[in-house]
Amino acid sequence: MSEESVTYFGIDLGTTYSVISYVDTHGLPTVVRDEMAAAGTTPSAVFFESTDSIVVGASAKNVAKLFPDRVVQRVKREMGGTRQWEFDGKTYTAESISALILKQLAQHAEQETGQAVRQVVITVPAYFGMLERDATRNAGRIAGLDVIGIVPEPVAAALQYEVKSADGDKTVLVYDLGGGTFDTTVIRIAADTIDVLCTDGNQELGGTDWDDRLVKHLVDEFVAKASPTQDPVDDEHFMQELQLTAEDLKRQLSQVESRSVPLRFAGGSAMIEVTRATFEQITQDLLDDTLHYVDRTLEKLAGKLGVADPARHIDEVLLVGGSAKMPAVKARLAEKYGWEPKIHDPDLSVAKGAARFALSRALWDWDSGDSGATPPTAAEQQARVYELAKRTNVRPEALADLAAKQITNVLPKAFGIKLVDTDKPGWQADPDAASYIEHLVHADESLPSGPHVLNAGTVVPNQREVEVKIYEQAGATESRELSANKLVDHDKGIISGLPPLPAGAPIDVAMTINSEGLLTVTATEPVTEKKLTINVRVSVLSEQEVLDAQQLVSGLAVRA
Repeated sequence: MSEESVTYFGIDLGTTYSVISYVDTHGLPTVVRDEMAAAGTTPSAVFFESTDSIVVGASAKNVAKLFPDRVVQRVKREMGGTRQWEFDGKTYTAESISALILKQLAQHAEQETGQAVRQVVITVPAYFGMLERDATRNAGRIAGLDVIGIVPEPVAAALQYEVKSADGDKTVLVYDLGGGTFDTTVIRIAADTIDVLCTDGNQELGGTDWDDRLVKHLVDEFVAKASPTQDPVDDEHFMQELQLTAEDLKRQLSQVESRSVPLRFAGGSAMIEVTRATFEQITQDLLDDTLHYVDRTLEKLAGKLGVADPARHIDEVLLVGGSAKMPAVKARLAEKYGWEPKIHDPDLSVAKGAARFALSRALWDWDSGDSGATPPTAAEQQARVYELAKRTNVRPEALADLAAKQITNVLPKAFGIKLVDTDKPGWQADPDAASYIEHLVHADESLPSGPHVLNAGTVVPNQREVEVKIYEQAGATESRELSANKLVDHDKGIISGLPPLPAGAPIDVAMTINSEGLLTVTATEPVTEKKLTINVRVSVLSEQEVLDAQQLVSGLAVRA
C-alpha cells in the first residue's frame, strides 16, 4: 500500500433517496449531509436542464412534475434492463444516469471530508440478480469510482445495527421497505460471522407506491369537495406540489393520528383531513404484498432449517428503509407473526453499514482485490490493521473489530444453461420451442458454490460443434421455461473442431460461482478432451459501452 491518505466510502444508491457515508477517526460511520435537501439523504433525481446543466438531488425532484420529460427518477428500477433516455442529442442508460447521482454524492463527500472519493462499496437490494448487481458496479465505474464491493442492503444494515450474539447465534429477519424497492432477508449473525440464509423481494414495490395512493386520495377528495372548473390531474404545477405534499404527509402520519391539508385549484378550495386510519386503509393491499414476500422467505427458511414453524426461529426483526417507519408495518408484523420489530436509523443504516463493509474489504483485499485469496495469518492481519489505521486515521481497535467479521452471501437468482428436449415432437423444425433451462446453481445457495456438473449431450447426428448459452432466472421463482429466464452473457460459447459425433454423445458441463458472484462455466467433450471455459461476464453493457459512458459522464458537470 502507498502512504497516501485514503478514505473508504459506503453508498446506498436508492430508488428515491441515496446516501454516502464514511468511517470517521473514532471508527464511527458518518453520513455526508446534503445541504440542499437539509438531510443526510439526497433525492435520486436527475434533471437534464440543458446541454450544459445537469441537476441532481432536491432541486431536480422539485421540478419533476413540471418537466416530466427531462427529469429521471426511480432509475434503480431499470437497473439490469436495456431502457435508454435521449437528452440533448446524448443517449443515457440506467447505468449512466445512476453514475450522475453517484458523481454528485462523491462531490458532496469530497467537499465535506477533503478527501478524494475513490474506493467505494455500493449497496443493492438483496434479491438483485447478477445483471442488476453488475449494472450497479458499472454505474460506479462510469462515475470514475473504484468499486471495491457490492453488498446486499440487509447485510450492510446488519453490520450497522451490530446485533450482539452473547447468547449464541441469532437468526435475524431484515424487512427493508425503501422508496422504490422491497426485500426481506434472513441472516444468521454470530460473534464473527454474518451468513445470509435466504432472500426475496419485489423491484417494483416501495414507499413511492404509498405516496401515489395518497396523491390519488387527495385529488379525489378535493374534486368531490371543491368542484374545481378543471381536472387537477392535468395541471403539472398542481400535481408537482401535491406529490411533495403527499410524501411529507406520509411522514407526518407516522407521528400523528391526522393531518389537514389545504388545497386550492381552478376556483375551488377545500381543507382535506387525512387520518392515519384512512391512510392505512387505502394502502392495506400494499402492506399485504410485503407480507406475501415475508411468507415466501419464511418458506425458504423452513426448507433450509428443516422446521415446520420458521417464524418461531426468528430471534430479531430489523426494520430498514424510510417507509418501514410507518406504524402499520410494525403493528402488522407483530400481529401476524408475534414479533417485536426493532427500528433504528432506517434511512441511514444501510449507507453506514456499507462504510463499515468498505473498510473490512480494504483490510482483506487491498493487494490483489481477489476475494478468493488465502486469508492472512493473525500477524499479517495485525500488520494490515495498523497500516490501514495510519492511512485512514481510524483507530486500530475499530479496524480489528471489522476485520474479524466474516460475511457469507447467497446467490439471489438461479443460473442454468439452455438445453433442447429432443423427445418433443417437431423439435427439429423449431429448436427454441423445444428448449428449456436446466438450472445448475439455485437461488439462496451459499457462495462460493460449485462446481455443479451436468451430463448433457449432442442433439443431431454428425454434430461437430456445441453451443453453450447461459441464463439467469428472471422471475421471482425458478422455472425451466425459456421465457422465465434471461440470457446473461454477451458472447455464447462454442466448442468447435470436433469429429462428427452421434446424437446423444456426452458433453460435460460444470458451473462454479465465487463469493462475489463471478460465474465460470466449463464444457468438455470427453472423447477429444476439447474444453471450453467461459468466465461469464453477466452484464447488460459491453466493456466498450462502459468506456463510452465513462467518457460521456466525465465530460458533464453536475450540481445540486
